Amino acid sequence: MKAFRIDGELEVGRRNWQKFSKEIAAEDEEKAKEKIACDLGSRHALARRGIRIRKVRELKSDEIVDSSVRHQIGAD
Repeated sequence: MKAFRIDGELEVGRRNWQKFSKEIAAEDEEKAKEKIACDLGSRHALARRGIRIRKVRELKSDEIVDSSVRHQIGAD
């Protein structure tokens, strides 16, 4: 499992976009994008068109801030 930081925007209200940055554990970049779309979509009742992914970056173990992601990849 690898750790990724995903930066993007999600639609809040009509034509308003809120920036986000989230760390997530996944096997590869495509699965990380899928997980983030599912997570944000369900939390904020958004369709996929309401989520814009701008950047996906794989993180080294010393760059991980989120303790749950660190635990999932075994970097403790």
